[in-house]
Amino acid sequence: MSLTRRRFTQILASTLFLHHLPSFAQSVKFWASLTLPEAQNITRIVSAGAPADLLLLAVAPEKMVGFSSFDFARQALIPLPEHIRQFPRLGRLAGRASTLSLEGLMALHPDLVVDCGNTDETWISQARQVSEQTQIPWLLLNGKLEQSAEQLTTLGKTLGEEHRAAEQANLASRFVGEAQAFATSPAANLSFYAARGPRGLETGLQGSLHTEAAELLGLHNVAQIADRHGLTQVSMENLLRWQPDIILVQEAVTADFIRRDPLWQGVKTVAEQRILFLSGLPFGWLDVPPGINRLLGLRRLHAWLDPAINRQFKSDMQHYAQLFWHCPLSDADYQKLVAS
Repeated sequence: MSLTRRRFTQILASTLFLHHLPSFAQSVKFWASLTLPEAQNITRIVSAGAPADLLLLAVAPEKMVGFSSFDFARQALIPLPEHIRQFPRLGRLAGRASTLSLEGLMALHPDLVVDCGNTDETWISQARQVSEQTQIPWLLLNGKLEQSAEQLTTLGKTLGEEHRAAEQANLASRFVGEAQAFATSPAANLSFYAARGPRGLETGLQGSLHTEAAELLGLHNVAQIADRHGLTQVSMENLLRWQPDIILVQEAVTADFIRRDPLWQGVKTVAEQRILFLSGLPFGWLDVPPGINRLLGLRRLHAWLDPAINRQFKSDMQHYAQLFWHCPLSDADYQKLVAS
């Protein structure tokens, strides 16, 4: 049975526990199954996916039993407390794409599963099914970048980490607010293409989580399909017609191919070397995953476009590292992360 608005309201009335959480709004900001434990009784949390990994790393690393998607023990690119770096990678909970079985989930004896991303009927239905089968409460948070502060404060209240989450939310609000202000300026009058995949022909459509950071800054996404959001494949003919002002790339293999391929030279932006290559992190700046890591990517892209923000970007990134990674970021480490 499809999860209609009426059915969702019935579920909300009968099975959702919304103690100290924001009220349900038309755009779903969060969804919770079963009865959420009191904050003091939540000591073991399983992350459902990569966006939740980074959100929980920020708000409550002490309560995580591991990461779903990251093995930071093998990566020294970002500063992390050593005990967090040693967290195991457990696998993700993502419907048919899950790599953590229900038996494996139950063996971890979690008090709560936390997920962050899409809150449409498909994801709510998947979360509800797993929660009912395992009898483990599940909290699903809307993963939109502009709602980062709300994600942080909601999770902070749920887990009894209000003070830490409030500091993080303040920084998130500043980054997002200043980006939205920039979006109204003439400097934001640029079009972009976000290149993904080995040949650069995969991209995020306008309105998707994958391109939200650039769009929040007011940049125009050339890849648009009516009533569709998410990833899509495009052709070189599309790109030659679109002629974006800048190209955003996060993978070295993609950047190398675009720079070397003769067909790509027909895109004026490539010929003029207006390719913004963001690398250096063990995850993406603007995507991969579409989590709160994008706050840092949003700020870095903003710094590229705005000299005033560029002058303070190092201190902003060091502040972010202290709040979200719980470690200081030295000047040398900063240079390594932004060297690209």
